[in-house]
Amino acid sequence: MATNRTHSTVGELEGSRAGDKGVWTIPNILTIFRILLTLPFLYFVNQGRLGYALLVFFAASVTDFVDGYVARRFKQQSKLGRFLDPLADKLLTTAGFVVMAIPHSGFPSIPIWLAVAAVRRDLIIVLASLVVYFLTRFRDFKPTLLGKINTLVEMGLIVWFLVFHTTGRLIFLLPSLYMIVVASLFLSGGEYIVEGIRILKRDRNGSREKAVAQL
Repeated sequence: MATNRTHSTVGELEGSRAGDKGVWTIPNILTIFRILLTLPFLYFVNQGRLGYALLVFFAASVTDFVDGYVARRFKQQSKLGRFLDPLADKLLTTAGFVVMAIPHSGFPSIPIWLAVAAVRRDLIIVLASLVVYFLTRFRDFKPTLLGKINTLVEMGLIVWFLVFHTTGRLIFLLPSLYMIVVASLFLSGGEYIVEGIRILKRDRNGSREKAVAQL
């Protein structure tokens, strides 16, 4: 019995140490690097050096693909990674929308209303998530399918905006891309709201069942 307890204790300590080291996995390091790339990206856009901004954004996109592949291939998923990965994407896109909407003398900007719509949607989702958490203590929030598509659409707009204005070609396509982004914002935002309502209903039904069981 003593030997079993000793092995159990040693196993728990090793698991704890492994968990501590598990924070600094390759996917998490790549995700943190992607977050840091937001700074040079914003700097180059603000300076009107769109070619360099495009290269930085491309590098960030590559790290997004690589960290996801490594996490799945080598089973290095973690709670921190599940939190940081969408945060890095949203930080890059939202900050990009804001700085690209600021008027610059060297190149045109995206419409201010589009940046406001993107930021407003994110704020509504964050506030709704907080409300759901305080009411239900539910914390396992995950990106929805339309939410992931919206992130890709926003990234796509940033890429094509930079490409079109760097090359000086196909700029006339941008208004159509703006409309696609708007549609994505509304659809994905609506899906998050529906999911929040489902969580609230599920929690309320669970509370009713517990109350009935106690009678």
